[in-house]
Amino acid sequence: MSASSLKAWLGAALLATAQLASGYALDLGSKESVEAVTSTLSSIVSNPPRLALKLTPEGLKKQLEDPDFIAGLVSGVESLIDGLNTGRHRRRLTPSVAPLVPADHRPSAALRKRLDIDGVQIPSFEEWFQIDIDDLGLSAVSTAGAKSGKEAPLALSGLTLELIHRLNEIDAVASVHALQAGPPPAVNPNDDPRSGNQGYLNAAPQGINARYAWTIAGGDGARVGIVDMEQGWNLNHDDLRAANITLISGRNKDYPDHGTAVLGQMLMADNQIGGVGIVPAAKGRVISQSRPDGSYNTAATILDACNNMASGDILLLEAQEFDPVSGNYYWPVSVADANHDAIRVCTGKGIVVVEAACNGGNDLDAYRNLANKRIFNRGFPSEYRESGAIMVGASSSSVPHVRLGYSNHGSRVDVYGWGENIDTAFTNADGTANNLYTTGFSGTSGASPIIVGAAAAVQGIAQARLGRKLTPARVRTILTTSGTASGNPSSDRIGVLPNLKAIIDGGHIRV
Repeated sequence: MSASSLKAWLGAALLATAQLASGYALDLGSKESVEAVTSTLSSIVSNPPRLALKLTPEGLKKQLEDPDFIAGLVSGVESLIDGLNTGRHRRRLTPSVAPLVPADHRPSAALRKRLDIDGVQIPSFEEWFQIDIDDLGLSAVSTAGAKSGKEAPLALSGLTLELIHRLNEIDAVASVHALQAGPPPAVNPNDDPRSGNQGYLNAAPQGINARYAWTIAGGDGARVGIVDMEQGWNLNHDDLRAANITLISGRNKDYPDHGTAVLGQMLMADNQIGGVGIVPAAKGRVISQSRPDGSYNTAATILDACNNMASGDILLLEAQEFDPVSGNYYWPVSVADANHDAIRVCTGKGIVVVEAACNGGNDLDAYRNLANKRIFNRGFPSEYRESGAIMVGASSSSVPHVRLGYSNHGSRVDVYGWGENIDTAFTNADGTANNLYTTGFSGTSGASPIIVGAAAAVQGIAQARLGRKLTPARVRTILTTSGTASGNPSSDRIGVLPNLKAIIDGGHIRV
C-alpha cells in the first residue's frame, strides 16, 4: 500500500467517514501521527474477540451450578462456524469467562429495590459475563477495504459476528455483543482571545446563548459535576490545568487529542489565554473505558462513573459502539444491551446522561436489534427502549442549521449541537502538547459537549434558584423546550439546539 493510500485508509478507519474531510485536526501528514495512528489501529485489528453475554434466569442457574457452562456454549457453536473448521488445522476456541461488571460496581440491592418501586427495573448485572477468546488467528475487527486505500469504516470480522449471532440463538442466552475498543464522536470571555471564534456560545439561532446564561447565578455551571467518559486526555493543557480535572479510574492513554477537545468546549478556564468553556465553573472529572487491567469495558465504566457521582451530575458518553446485528461501527453505545442497562442505572440514580448519537449516518428509527425490536423508534412504544439519556445529533455550524450527513438521526435523537468548525483546546497524538488549539473539531463528539454545557448551565441555575438540581427527565424536557429547530426538521430528525435565554426567560427551570 502506498504512503498516500495508507494515510487515507488510516484516516477513514480511525475517524468517522464523514469526519475525514473536516476531521479533528489529526495531522496524518506527519510521520509521528501516522506512526501513532498505525500503532492504535494495529492494536484494534489484532485483538482477539471479547464478548459480553447475558444469560437468562435459567442460564444463570446453570452457570452457577457449573462454572464451565458458558465456555461449553462457546465451544458448542464453533462446530457450526465454517470459517473455524476449514483446512487441516481446525481452530479451537478456548474461552475464559469472568463477570462483566465487578461486584463493587454493580447497583446495590437497596438501590434496585428503590428504583423498582419507582417503576424503573434494572438488572443486578450478576447475569452478565465477559468472554475472552484466545487469538489463534481469529481477529475481532475486519480490515476489509484496506487494499484499495478508500474510506473503510470499521466493522467486526465476519467470524466474530457469526459467533455473536450463533450464541444469540441459544435459549439460555438473553443477549450478546462485542467488547471491542474503537475511536471516539459570572464569566468574562472578553480576555479569552479565542472566545470570538466560539460561535456555539452565541445567541440563538447561531448558538445556545451561553453568554446570556453567564449573567445568571449558576449559569456558569457552579456546583455542577461533569464526568467525561472516553479513553484519553491531556489534563495539563494550559487552558485546562486550572480546572483541576481528575481521573476517576481507568487508563489515560488513547485519543488524548479528542478528549482534550471535548473538555475544552465545556471547561476551558476563564483566563487570559485561549478560549472559554461553556461552563467554566463546573467541576470536571474523567473516566476511561480502558480499565485498570487493560481491558475495554464500557458498561463497567458507566457503572463505576455513576457510583462516583451525585444526583444531578452529568455523565457524557463520548464513545461509539459496534452493532451486534451488522457488525458495523459508529452506533450509539446503547445499541449494546449491557451499556443500555448501565445507563438506566445512572439515570435511575438521578444522573443526567448525555449520549452521542454517533457518526454512522444511520436512520435509528429503521434499526432492529437481534430480537427484531425497533429499540430506537419512539413511534413503536412496545418495542422502543428508554434509557433516560439525552441523545445528541450533529448539525452544520451555519444558520439555518442542517443535519450533517454522517450524523445518526431519528425520533430517538433529542437535541443537536454544532458538528463542525468547533474552536476548542487541543493536543498532539501523544497528549504532551499543552498549548494547542483547533478550529476544526467536529462530529457528534463535538456536538455532545455543547449539550452537556447547556445541561450544566440549567443545573447550576436550578441549584442557585431552587436549592437543588433537577431530574434527568426534567433536564431533557427543558433542553428540548423553545430550542432552535434545524433547517429541515422532518428530514433532519436531530431535535433542536437548546436556547438558554429562552429557557431561562421562559421560566422553564422549575421542578
